[in-house]
Amino acid sequence: MHAILTLVFIAALVLKLLHLPYHTVLLLAVAAIGIGTSLSGLRSDRKSEAWCRLAFWTWLLHLVALLKLFPFRTATLVLAVAITVVAVFMAFRHRPLTNALRPLAGAFIAVMLVMAVPTATRFHFTNLRFSLERDTDPGTWDKYSFLLSREGRKTEALAANDAALAAAAGAAPALQDLMERRTLIEQDAWDRYVPLGHGQ
Repeated sequence: MHAILTLVFIAALVLKLLHLPYHTVLLLAVAAIGIGTSLSGLRSDRKSEAWCRLAFWTWLLHLVALLKLFPFRTATLVLAVAITVVAVFMAFRHRPLTNALRPLAGAFIAVMLVMAVPTATRFHFTNLRFSLERDTDPGTWDKYSFLLSREGRKTEALAANDAALAAAAGAAPALQDLMERRTLIEQDAWDRYVPLGHGQ
């Protein structure tokens, strides 16, 4: 069950890289099912394995929050760390060690590596590099320009704004918003991101 769910989760990540619709719903649904099945396993005789599975899925949940820039990603990180501490304690308390420690370690290392990448670079890789809509998606380029601007990468932020303007060609309201944001980038005054079409 967990192996199948993991494969489905990886497939959903591929859908995210391609920027196809409903990938977020699939990622969250798979993580929720994984967490649910792990929680049910806490009542079995294999508690140490169930705790490791639960920790594994909470790390994958945090990965989704991280990649989607959800505002509650700090909470998912704290939750993943807390459950991992319990899982490791339970695993070493009940010998022999459960094989579920390996995927947990793999998930932990993978998420740590993702967290080490600057937000703007991570956003570009997961939302634009392989996107099938990169030439017609001004909103994603706009958000990328904001993240670059926050990291002080003004030249790259302006280039991303150019890409957003090109993608928004013909959409007058979006073009106006993008030009206003270009001014904010130039003045280092873009403090808060609001999606295109939702005001400043």
